[in-house]
Amino acid sequence: MKIILASSSPRRKKLFAKVVPDFDIVHPEINEEQIIEKDPVFFAIQAAVLKSKKVGEQHPNDTIVAADTVVSLENNILGKPKDYNDAKGMLKMLSGSTHKVITGIAIYKHNEDKLITGYELTYIKFKSLKEEDIKKYLDKNDYMDKAGSYAIQEVGDAFVEKIEGDYENVVGLPVKKIKKLLNRFYLPEYDTEIFDIAFPNKWAVGKVNEKIVFVPDAIFGDKIKVRIVKESKNFSYGETTKIVEDSPFKVVPTCPYFGVCGGCAFQDILYDKQIQLKEKYILTTLQKLGGVDINKVEKFPIIPSADKFFYRNKMEFAFGMDKGEIAIGLRERSSPFNKRRSRNNIISLEKCPIFSNKVETLFPLIKKFAKDTGKTAYDSYVNEGFFRHLVMREGKNTDEVMLILVTRSDSSFNIIPLADSLSKSNIALKSLWWVENDRVSDVVAFQKKNHLLGDSWIQEKVGNLKYKVYPSTFFQPNTKTAEILYEKIKENIKELNSKNVLGLYCGSGAIEIFISDIVKNIDGIDIEPANIDNAFENARINNITNCNFQSVSVEDIFKKASLKEYDTLILDPPRAGITNKALKNILSLNIPSIIYVSCNPATFARDIKKMEEEGYKLLKIYCADFFPHTPHIESMGVLTKKYVVSTHSGTTAHTPST
Repeated sequence: MKIILASSSPRRKKLFAKVVPDFDIVHPEINEEQIIEKDPVFFAIQAAVLKSKKVGEQHPNDTIVAADTVVSLENNILGKPKDYNDAKGMLKMLSGSTHKVITGIAIYKHNEDKLITGYELTYIKFKSLKEEDIKKYLDKNDYMDKAGSYAIQEVGDAFVEKIEGDYENVVGLPVKKIKKLLNRFYLPEYDTEIFDIAFPNKWAVGKVNEKIVFVPDAIFGDKIKVRIVKESKNFSYGETTKIVEDSPFKVVPTCPYFGVCGGCAFQDILYDKQIQLKEKYILTTLQKLGGVDINKVEKFPIIPSADKFFYRNKMEFAFGMDKGEIAIGLRERSSPFNKRRSRNNIISLEKCPIFSNKVETLFPLIKKFAKDTGKTAYDSYVNEGFFRHLVMREGKNTDEVMLILVTRSDSSFNIIPLADSLSKSNIALKSLWWVENDRVSDVVAFQKKNHLLGDSWIQEKVGNLKYKVYPSTFFQPNTKTAEILYEKIKENIKELNSKNVLGLYCGSGAIEIFISDIVKNIDGIDIEPANIDNAFENARINNITNCNFQSVSVEDIFKKASLKEYDTLILDPPRAGITNKALKNILSLNIPSIIYVSCNPATFARDIKKMEEEGYKLLKIYCADFFPHTPHIESMGVLTKKYVVSTHSGTTAHTPST
């Protein structure tokens, strides 16, 4: 077996000798202009692949190792300089800034059609360089074959303020990463068929030697060859080396950003199969974590999303830099094998099929405005930049739009040009807000809200009811499917003959108001005062008088809430589920029936188990797909102390307990 380094660089040759003592060198002749990929990481990987395959065709029986290094500043690719002036311009750009040194790696064997790729990423912060420092370095004439026009071993402390990551990567070759990839390249390959999906990560599940293997880059039904990359006692992680036979459930994703964008995970799977897998996940989790005997629970067919695309009524987009200009998008998709392509990287979007086609009109206007200000996107890792997030809300049944621009604080910032530009677009913008957020962490925090244009709210409709939605209002993100689930809640309220209902974690009162016409009295409780104010307002605009709302945490419900005698409890907690103290309080209320709505199957199953231990019985289970093409799923359980479940001849009946 012979290994060939596809490079004539003396630096790479010296570093590669740390990995493999005996190897040949072949200089690859490729035309990088044929690479259409503009993302710096993907560009470097593609260039390395071209080099490896070019040499591999000439040496089909040998293992080819190729690398390509680029310097990236704000997603602009800085390659090797054309001349002195080009090099001088690059160093001026890098002066006083943090840039990335990216090495794409490809290992290839032609006669086995075997390829593995990877990359290494190092952050370099340059000092503010003086003109004479740049000239002094360039006069050494040692820059022409260097990406970014410099060699770190030459400039040293004179240029560099801080290095974060692999130093050898900046010199010319990431030795540690090459060793890992070569070890992976020579690992044995196994045949497996993907028979399940592991939630909530959407990792495909296969078996190798009777041991479970998680494969993040495969889908349900694929027949693949896999190499085991990481092992633990009970399972392992693998990566696909070859798809032997595509899954029968595989479809072409609608979104051009699918696969790299973290917004979706299931677009390449037939929708009917998606919801089937999600339903199985709910039921399996109830059995394993909740100890529920599913055969003794009445199960209803999963409720598919009313819309498969353009279903979300709210999205939180992030600002980033792309080729030196402001971009708007979503964080990239994560992998258990590779680090993110950037610490603060976004996938720049021009459309978002799970949210709204209005993105295609609004994003260019907002990006132009941001560019005209001369300000950059915020980077939480260095606490620099200005533009942070763009939150969009859309009434799916009213077509009303709210935009919330989130930035750092700046008393001189003038947002009026944006308001003027948006008011002239063909989008009926109902509400515009500017939010100032100076927290270091990358979260959407409404520290200081400034209402700029239109109403302070948009309106949404669920059935015949109207709801006002403000910037921080909690509202189910899939309006049309929420209405279907709310109807199921109403059906069960009728069946239980509920008269006095308590709603905990009520948010802006959506469920409570929806069922108000069939109960005598309903009280809603939520920790956020803004939600409670919103709930009262929603009740008022719908002329509802039998709803009362209180701002109290469930943990303090006995100390601060005014409670009555209730026959039914509705729970709709956040994704983290119910805290131990809150659940203890809930069970102490001893309300005969509970309708529990959850967006987290694990906490749902955990809480159901504790409720059943306290004498409740899970009678019914519903699943509703509020989030097509993602691993998320909504569930609803109906529990009661008034009835027990008995089965006879394959049917489920509810009979009064004694």
